[in-house]
Amino acid sequence: MRTRILLFLLSLILVPTVTVLVILFARGYRFSLKQQTFQATGLLSATSLPTGASIYVNGELKSATDTTLNLVPGIYQIKIKKEGFNVWEKQLKIEPEVVTRASPLLFPSVPSLKAVTFSGASLPSVSDDGSKVAYLSENQLFTLDLSESPLGLLNRESRLITPIKNIYKLIWSPDNKYILGLSTPSAFLVDINKSETQPVFDLKKLTNEWNMSKDIKANRSIELLPVVLKNILATSAANLVWSPRENKLMYTATASATLAENLIPKLPGSNTQPESRDLKAGCVYVYDLEEDKNFLISAQCSDKSAQWFSDSNHLIKIDKNKVIVFEYDGQNPTIVYTGPMENNFAVPYPSSKQLLILSNLTGNPATQPNLYAVSLR
Repeated sequence: MRTRILLFLLSLILVPTVTVLVILFARGYRFSLKQQTFQATGLLSATSLPTGASIYVNGELKSATDTTLNLVPGIYQIKIKKEGFNVWEKQLKIEPEVVTRASPLLFPSVPSLKAVTFSGASLPSVSDDGSKVAYLSENQLFTLDLSESPLGLLNRESRLITPIKNIYKLIWSPDNKYILGLSTPSAFLVDINKSETQPVFDLKKLTNEWNMSKDIKANRSIELLPVVLKNILATSAANLVWSPRENKLMYTATASATLAENLIPKLPGSNTQPESRDLKAGCVYVYDLEEDKNFLISAQCSDKSAQWFSDSNHLIKIDKNKVIVFEYDGQNPTIVYTGPMENNFAVPYPSSKQLLILSNLTGNPATQPNLYAVSLR
């Protein structure tokens, strides 16, 4: 009986104690021998694509992705590297009881190149959703599906739509079902599903309808923004471009303005990179709708060549026959392709696994350029 009573009393002490210890451990608390007490730590969740990359914390190898590290709160230099891929590096702030994420997409240091077309390609035009490219080859209109098949297949064969001549520009409809071919002095509307072509008699009316449809879609997305930000965008911004996931907005400031703090509730573990909430006219910024963060994406405000990458976490820009991918906060610029390019045409595949470029690799100006896929994974 005495033993049972002692065990019962012991369980009354041990069970709550162990429960508290488990809760503290889960929240990131660790026992410090130096201070002889439990100390709050922060968690660094490090993942990468591809996996199996090395994690360096302040220059010291710690582990491999994917893993979680307990770190004393503070500022750390985090480096993630893998053989055959470009190094990712960023200064991160670790806060107590908060999970800070480092989830880089590592780009190959030596990407491969694969021809997508062989008989020439001209006037390539990307659909609004980024899933298709239309182009001309030997007076015929083709479309190329960039989306990944259910079996993971990329670089499917181009589809012949219809013969077409004397076209100087291709424009996709907002619903991505039609292609407008502009010629002199007429224009043609092509139904890509039925491969039917019909003349356009009132080009101005058609383009106005398409522009109105795009404006309606853009306004729906803008309605999701905080009221203060909507007012600033309406009076002090232009060239608004949503990311593919519509969770971030790239824009150009047209006048000086200041974004107030805490437009939306702050999320724990959000991006800790320096913000730019004081807007300068002519500069390009990215606003993160989920984390209420605003970043200047280029120190050179005259550079307005950036476009969204397909994962909504990166942007790409073309500079002197180089394609550079960088994170939406302006960090980790990486050259993913350097070489001959035509008309600065470079488009990411929706899967973000490849980049489509237009290039003439023969060195002969008389040769038609072709489309090539640059591997990014």
